[in-house]
Amino acid sequence: MATIKARRGLDLPIHGAPSDAAVVDRLDVNRVALLPQEVLGAKVRLLSQEGDTVQVGTPLMCDRRDEAALFTSPAAGKITAIHRGKRRAVLSIVVEATGYDDAVPFHPVDVSAATRDEVKQALLGSGLWPTIRRRPFDRVAISTDEPAAIIVQAYDSSPLAPDLTEVVAGRDSDLKVGLAALRKLTDGLVHVAVKDGVRWGRFLDDGIQVHQFRGPHPAGTAGFSIHSLCPAGANRTVWHVGVQDVADMGRLLRDGKRPTERIISLGGPAARSPKIVRTRPGADLEQLCLGEVEASQPRFVNGSAIWGNTASFEEHTGFVGRWNTQVTVLEDGVSRDLIGWALPISGRYTQTNTVWDKFFRKAFKYDTDTNGSLRAIVPIGQYESVMPMDVLATQLIKALAAKDLESAEKLGVLELSEEDLALCQVVDPSKVPITDWLRDMLTTIEKEG
Repeated sequence: MATIKARRGLDLPIHGAPSDAAVVDRLDVNRVALLPQEVLGAKVRLLSQEGDTVQVGTPLMCDRRDEAALFTSPAAGKITAIHRGKRRAVLSIVVEATGYDDAVPFHPVDVSAATRDEVKQALLGSGLWPTIRRRPFDRVAISTDEPAAIIVQAYDSSPLAPDLTEVVAGRDSDLKVGLAALRKLTDGLVHVAVKDGVRWGRFLDDGIQVHQFRGPHPAGTAGFSIHSLCPAGANRTVWHVGVQDVADMGRLLRDGKRPTERIISLGGPAARSPKIVRTRPGADLEQLCLGEVEASQPRFVNGSAIWGNTASFEEHTGFVGRWNTQVTVLEDGVSRDLIGWALPISGRYTQTNTVWDKFFRKAFKYDTDTNGSLRAIVPIGQYESVMPMDVLATQLIKALAAKDLESAEKLGVLELSEEDLALCQVVDPSKVPITDWLRDMLTTIEKEG
């Protein structure tokens, strides 16, 4: 197995990591939801209506851009609400669960004997196809794509993330079938990205390669894996999928069992007792986090604290996201300190060694305060210090700020997603919304073709 090292990056010392790898069951969730706005640019077509009774696997919606890929119910029960936002965009489809055993029948598929179309149709109709995403644009893979390669991400270096190797421990049979299914979907290779020291040679097969990654974050991200193994571009599509989703695919194709469980990390500076939990896909965070929060004004983040999306109960998006393996809880009720910027010991982390806390603390209780307002971009080498990819970070960020599409494309913007520039935003002294600029740029490029 090849070993690939990220020579630049940053492991943020965020307080709130689970202290025990043991998985705690939190399966007593009776409300789950789909979040259509996770599917970037989705043009939602509802396939079920409020009040309908559904089973696990009942189609709830599809994206008009690729109607073959169905988004299905994660629970059996009744659709109690379809929440809409601006311009009637669907924010969430909420199912009041009565159980998780009543499922739409699925006939197992012999992957070794099946054709590409048979495997593809099985995944498209089952609701598991949307677990596969594509670069460029980091949107759900298009069913008519011909990917140059598929990356299976079995290593997550994000702060507070669970050990994905432990998450899928004991699921070797499911993983082998899932990897064989992915191998059917591409003429290229299936690359499995694992943490350095993890021995996954047992999954090596014709067309499947295992690679070890080491170094600081973002060594364990899909973006860095794609950049290192098979860079994406305007004329080259690369798919990526999480290892837990691959195991779910394998179980579905092998036994016909639809996935009704998901293992995630529940932690963060405002979490009372960080832990690894087994819960339901799309679980209601209000139920899942009951008694788990010690903040006066908590903010729930779907994903990592540095690149995740806010899960808002007011906006009806307070549910576990489809692709997330962690939920981070932060303190949102922050107050300004008098001359806080000048205090040598303030409880805040600094990459530039401007306060002393860095030398005395092992972890910091981050909150949602930006510790400053917007200001001009100052190129002092901060971006480059955390960017392990072969990307001119400062020049790219300036192109994003100027909305210079041509320069951004030349500088590699099509290869990136929010998680790839998240560290640049964290260490940025200018407080500018780099990841928002990136998404706006990718959306514009995709619309203009």
